[in-house]
Amino acid sequence: MFRIFRREFTMLAAAAFAGAVAAGSTLAPSEAQADDPVVLKYSAVFPDAGAQANGAKQLGVFLEEYSDGKIDFQFYPSSQLGNKIQSLEGLRNGSIEMTEAAASDLGNFSDLWSIFSVPFLFNSGADAIRVITDPRVAELLNKDAEANGFKIIGWWNLGERSIINSKRPVNTPEDLDGIKIRVMQSPMLAKAITAMGATGVPMAWSEVYTAVQQKTIDGLENSPPVIASNKMYEVAKFYSLTQQFIIPDPQMISLKVFDSLSPELQDAILKAGEASQEDFNAKWEEAMASDMQTLKDNGVEVNEVDKAAFREAVQPLIDEYLSNASPETRELYETIIKVRDEG
Repeated sequence: MFRIFRREFTMLAAAAFAGAVAAGSTLAPSEAQADDPVVLKYSAVFPDAGAQANGAKQLGVFLEEYSDGKIDFQFYPSSQLGNKIQSLEGLRNGSIEMTEAAASDLGNFSDLWSIFSVPFLFNSGADAIRVITDPRVAELLNKDAEANGFKIIGWWNLGERSIINSKRPVNTPEDLDGIKIRVMQSPMLAKAITAMGATGVPMAWSEVYTAVQQKTIDGLENSPPVIASNKMYEVAKFYSLTQQFIIPDPQMISLKVFDSLSPELQDAILKAGEASQEDFNAKWEEAMASDMQTLKDNGVEVNEVDKAAFREAVQPLIDEYLSNASPETRELYETIIKVRDEG
């Protein structure tokens, strides 16, 4: 059975751990004894509870099942091996085998992925999965991911991201005036939230709860399951359904590690990724409903918004982004819009 690691690591210890792995304290897959299971460490910023944690654990079950026990899946939640950027760097150099991240996080390695920071790009989370798994879109994304050291094995629907804050309900862009909202570490996300009327503050996820609690920021934007599993309802009580970002999460393995494995194990990993995608996304809508109720049960006030006003507010930003985008990014955007509108 795969192992879940709950030890708390300081950043220094996490770096030392990754360095030790890279130096050879754990045998790389290509060096492992034939009878030894291949260790795949899965680094996550989310806690060891909630929809994402359940999904990661189930992925571990699928990996061990499809590999007939030849894979030892080890789950490290709560940023034990580092934040998202550090985990992605670990995948690139092979010191960490697996992780998940918001698709926009890959924008730190390739401008192409900044497309997922464009507000109101998809109609819903489920629609986003349909679009990005269409062969026309998947080909463009997979090619770029692998050029940067990441092998995508599946996609999770992380729903529609809305604004939760500690000050007041938000109905129009004017209501965001003077409110500081955490966004993921992407300039485009910060610009979009600022265009909507707030001040976008890029920040690592591990810092967000304390930052809201200490009033360094006023809130954040995310989906109900993520907000609930991280207990953000304890520090912010107004959830407004702006739904400006729909950013699915790719499940990834280090391409360096993947290429070192036998064809048999590569096939097992791809099958496990496909099974995880199907399983997680089937359960997501139920999690969205139940965790929205969790927010309400914990005193969060939920309200609809004038979404047309927010769309209008960000349109100049989208136009500017596309005018400055590379030909490859514009091709991806046009392909996404074509596939989206076909649905």
